[in-house]
Amino acid sequence: MSACVAAPTITSSFNPQEAEFINRQGSGSISGQAFLRRNDGIVVYAAGSDVVLIPRTAYATERMNALYRGGKFNNLVPDPATTDPRYVEMTRKTRANGEGRFRFENLAAGQYYVVTSVSWRAGDMNQGGNLMETATLADGENLELIMTGQ
Repeated sequence: MSACVAAPTITSSFNPQEAEFINRQGSGSISGQAFLRRNDGIVVYAAGSDVVLIPRTAYATERMNALYRGGKFNNLVPDPATTDPRYVEMTRKTRANGEGRFRFENLAAGQYYVVTSVSWRAGDMNQGGNLMETATLADGENLELIMTGQ
């Protein structure tokens, strides 16, 4: 049985001043590894997936709450429409390596969301989903995240 879920509507406005720290040069870093464990125990990595670093703003928080509903994994709720192109412009993106590892360097202190996806095929069906983690980075800090959706 499958259900259709409508994309949530975001009511907040994006405020670029809240997100401006993403463009500042800093001395911190966020690195990590993203993966999911299938029901049969096999680990699937976010190999080759985009990993996006998003400044934690009121707008971003509303989006994350709508998508992840208090959790860190989403495979059901579609992405809400981006109502302001500056939201996407004020992010950083990298690509996970073959083991699902990623790294963002020269970051300013601040609060961030890190999002990526892990997917695979089982027969004709797509499996997996999107992962989200929060990170609070102090000046000069090097954070290591393990993203498993839990």
